[in-house]
Amino acid sequence: MLYCNQGVDSMARPQRTYNGEQQKEVKKAYRASKDVRERTRLLCLRLRIERAYPSEKIAEIADCSDGLVKKVISDYGRIGLDGILRGTFGGNRRNLSLSEEEKLLQPFLKQAESGQILVVSDIQNAYEEVLGRSVPPSTVYRMLDRHNWRKVMPRSKHPNGASPEAIEASKKLTLESKN
Repeated sequence: MLYCNQGVDSMARPQRTYNGEQQKEVKKAYRASKDVRERTRLLCLRLRIERAYPSEKIAEIADCSDGLVKKVISDYGRIGLDGILRGTFGGNRRNLSLSEEEKLLQPFLKQAESGQILVVSDIQNAYEEVLGRSVPPSTVYRMLDRHNWRKVMPRSKHPNGASPEAIEASKKLTLESKN
């Protein structure tokens, strides 16, 4: 019989046991993996399955956080190896494909080519109508940037315009001629 003062935490959950087939599966996936993050997750899993190390020691060896180790082990227990090999975690979360975005922008492109002014809120309303939900304006601006659309505005003054001194002199002349 073991007691708490003998170095065993009585409140700790017992570790799950793994069979030889699971060990081979994880080892094979680890050797085949090229992605650094994926290899780290698989290393955490290998150390738990093959050596039965606690999560703190695995985190130290794999140079990652204790929380990541626990999450990897939990995901493997719930989902299996697919939970570990699910690819990238960030990146492209587009609502529409590039071809769908192009199709959405076609009427606006025709409008722009005819010289009419485009308003982003109109494009956003069309985008939201296609999705069936609201999206922030930044989503629409990113879409426009993906398709190399840019904001074109008239200049505030003519490039060959008169200098400020000449404009002031002209104003004085017109005032004198009216008097």
